Amino acid sequence: MACVGEIGEPPDNTGDWAAEMKYDGFRLLAAVGGGEPPVLWTRNLNVVTSSYPEVVAALSETFDRRGRIVFDGEIVALAQGRPSFARLQKRANTLRPSTALRRQVPVTYLPFDVLAADGDDLMAAPYLERRAALSDLGHELHGAGLPVQFLPHWIGVDGPVILDAARNSMMEGAIFKRVSSLYLPGQRTRSWRKVLLRTRSSALVVGWVPGGGVQRNMVGALVLGAYDDDAVLRYVGAVGTGFTTAVRRQLKEKLALLERRTSPLGTESEVAAAAEHGMVRWVEPVIVVDVAYREYLPGGLRHPSFKGQRGDLDPGSITRDAL
Repeated sequence: MACVGEIGEPPDNTGDWAAEMKYDGFRLLAAVGGGEPPVLWTRNLNVVTSSYPEVVAALSETFDRRGRIVFDGEIVALAQGRPSFARLQKRANTLRPSTALRRQVPVTYLPFDVLAADGDDLMAAPYLERRAALSDLGHELHGAGLPVQFLPHWIGVDGPVILDAARNSMMEGAIFKRVSSLYLPGQRTRSWRKVLLRTRSSALVVGWVPGGGVQRNMVGALVLGAYDDDAVLRYVGAVGTGFTTAVRRQLKEKLALLERRTSPLGTESEVAAAAEHGMVRWVEPVIVVDVAYREYLPGGLRHPSFKGQRGDLDPGSITRDAL
């Protein structure tokens, strides 16, 4: 299994740390060479070799005659050079993509670490040594636009500088790694620190779902909406994290006074989408809340987190254009 870092803030002393851009895609490990067939698998060890044949072909063409090499990296779908998670979802869970789909949504594999090279185990080697081996392997790739591109890294760069660069490049964030860190498969390490860039916006509470277990008498999740250009209230997702226990109780008391029998959303399909979160208790759309999230997709907010209520905003002013 893959080594996993913690989510946090940039290190204060960056002299002992390296930084990498965090592309918005799926984590993917790849093994090639050593006289064995290439294998691609997720960090949970699900084999997905047939899902990305262009990546397999590129790896095989370059490294098939070498000893066994194992990479850790990210599979992404680029749009104008920038990662698009929405585009990548079109390839997700497709075991054998058609030629048409591969042309419509080409993918790129971005190795950022190497666990073995020419059969030698590198997991116990420090980060900089593994990075040097990765750089040597990257020199064997020829030509831009290939479905395999090796990611760069920077040493000793201040966190705000890296995050500004990530924001300007529309990346998911940045990862900071101790230059002495080892690769610990299946473990969460404090020597890798993931810093995510998130958007913060306002939305209307259109309903809520009771929690489970000890939270059964509190708000488990809020169902959110926003108005479109025709002043129709549309579903934009649900948020179930970021609440304290006290806030969950307070929200239930406040929302109980606003309950209504029917959904305030504009279409039955949106009602059905909201109902996927559980038995929704609909409310009058008058409470505005702030949420932080990674991006807004057609199916709703991705990885939202509750940030608080807003009593200073007119509910009628909350539109999807702001997401």
